Amino acid sequence: MGIIFGAIIIFVVLIALVGVVTEGAKGVSSRVIRPYVGLLLIAALIAVMGLMLGWMFRGIEDYFLMTAKGLAIFTGVILCLHLIAVIAKQIFAAD
Repeated sequence: MGIIFGAIIIFVVLIALVGVVTEGAKGVSSRVIRPYVGLLLIAALIAVMGLMLGWMFRGIEDYFLMTAKGLAIFTGVILCLHLIAVIAKQIFAAD
């Protein structure tokens, strides 16, 4: 569970970094980040469902938390690759 919260904090910092980098591109940062924030919120929802079902049923909590961690890690990897592409495009694109 700490991994999920740590990932969310790291992604908030990355969102701020992208906002600084793409500030002059007319709101590109919100369009770039919006799908990833949605996926992280879905991961948080799955984790909370797992915790709530863990109080009612034994053993089911692990499956939900594993799924939420997997989704958060997948989202983080894809977000980092996308951010690298956006920053590289700005650095190497000739204006």
